[in-house]
Amino acid sequence: MERDGRAPGTGTRTRDHLANERTYLAWLRTGLSMAALGVAVAKFASGRGMHAVASGLVLLAAGLTLILYGTMRYNTVKRQLECDSFAPARFGAVVTVTVATLLVLISVLLFL
Repeated sequence: MERDGRAPGTGTRTRDHLANERTYLAWLRTGLSMAALGVAVAKFASGRGMHAVASGLVLLAAGLTLILYGTMRYNTVKRQLECDSFAPARFGAVVTVTVATLLVLISVLLFL
């Protein structure tokens, strides 16, 4: 036991879990922002007609993709931290960000 009564390593584990939560909140915030932008484009770009709606729906899909990946990654990392077997994400984050970026580019092309 350490002097403050905690078992050794507990502070590190707590910091790791809090860092995981902060990362999840960043994915969530980014996804919600993109989804909100999609709703705003679809609602307020009325002069563009169906192009604005299509663009907004694509942005909404990109935002939901980011939220879904962030949630899945948060739960995976949480389980890994609890088992002391953390493995960094390599493929999933790159694919998710690539898909979201492509969806945003498609949205821009639809809106033009």
